[in-house]
Amino acid sequence: MRRLRRFALPLIAVALSVLSPAAASAAGGCTARPSPALSMPAGVKALKDGQPLRILAIGSSTTAGAGASSSDQTYPSQLARRLATLMGEGRVTVMNAGVSGETGPSTLARLEALVKAQPAPHLVIWQVGTNDVIFGGDPTRLRAIVTQGLSAIAAAGAAAIVIDQQYFPGITDVARYESFVDAVDSTTVGRGVPLLRRYAMMKQWAAQDPQGFRKTLAWDSFHMNDAGYTCLADALAPAIVAASRVSGGNAAMATPAAPAKPAR
Repeated sequence: MRRLRRFALPLIAVALSVLSPAAASAAGGCTARPSPALSMPAGVKALKDGQPLRILAIGSSTTAGAGASSSDQTYPSQLARRLATLMGEGRVTVMNAGVSGETGPSTLARLEALVKAQPAPHLVIWQVGTNDVIFGGDPTRLRAIVTQGLSAIAAAGAAAIVIDQQYFPGITDVARYESFVDAVDSTTVGRGVPLLRRYAMMKQWAAQDPQGFRKTLAWDSFHMNDAGYTCLADALAPAIVAASRVSGGNAAMATPAAPAKPAR
């Protein structure tokens, strides 16, 4: 028992060290996790070979970080710091390829180019679909975009996590909006790709704890703020760490975790 306590205390300290003040305020309703479990054979092999795990974060304003107080508070930056703490400095690189206001077709074109670029990513985190609803898109077209993008990621030998649309109080036609959410979700699930169901999480959070939910939104009550981006980083990091371990319980990360430094 004494021995277990000695291991437990450092683990608790690490967990607390990666939670920012924003995380503390956001944690109550931040319950979503990618499902099914992430598998990334190419990333695990790179880590075993002493190479960094390369992550490409792509999407629109959520990825670019609209509403964040600084570039260090975007979800890709916060995720990079968490992974550096949990896996060791230099073991992971996170590229932020977010473009605010972009719709699915434009993101798809960039995604297809980036997964073919060298060095290629081992994991793509694709946030998609919100602007397609707002700018008059079509759910059938969005389904085709997600299908094509996931095919491009798979063809490049990379793994993927998809983040679906955000919920926000100003949605005027919920049925129409949710048809776009379903287009992303059903296509992703149909291919067995891990999906972070952000919309369902945020909608439930808003219903159960309106005051706490509002603390995750920026001044426009649409984009996320630092606390909202903390939630995304907290939701993604454990899934990536778990997938970075090889079978048999041996960690692919042989280097001890080092204190996180601000992502640049």
